[in-house]
Amino acid sequence: MNIEKELLIEKAKEGYTVCYMENCPLRDHCLRWLVGQHVPSSHSTYRCVNPHFEGVASADCPMCRNDQKVRFAKGMQHIFTDDMPKRVESAVRYGIIGLTNRTYYFEYRNGSRLIPPALQQAIRNLFRENGWTDEVKFDGYVEDYDW
Repeated sequence: MNIEKELLIEKAKEGYTVCYMENCPLRDHCLRWLVGQHVPSSHSTYRCVNPHFEGVASADCPMCRNDQKVRFAKGMQHIFTDDMPKRVESAVRYGIIGLTNRTYYFEYRNGSRLIPPALQQAIRNLFRENGWTDEVKFDGYVEDYDW
């Protein structure tokens, strides 16, 4: 395990959804399993994955969160350039809001909420669908766990 024990304990205290499926083939690299091993005994309740949910404890478990860090984008203050047509900017802005919501859009924009890889790709696709062929550049990138 290459995740700091203190981080797992902190996530457990925050109420992160955990898993206790002993027979899961993915458990050794699943954040939900790893955090579950650190739920303090002082907590009488916690959120847990439903063991009866379809696909749980399988090689394709939909609840699995891999313990490998991923590349998140941080900020979209400069994603719209001066030479970009306003119709593209407007369509992409409303497209992002449609994919997420207005609050998240502004949090993604100012960098207070990290942009996961799947959403980065969806944003790039919105630009392409609206005729923008230049590279889409986010403000920066950070590596973190996809909790």
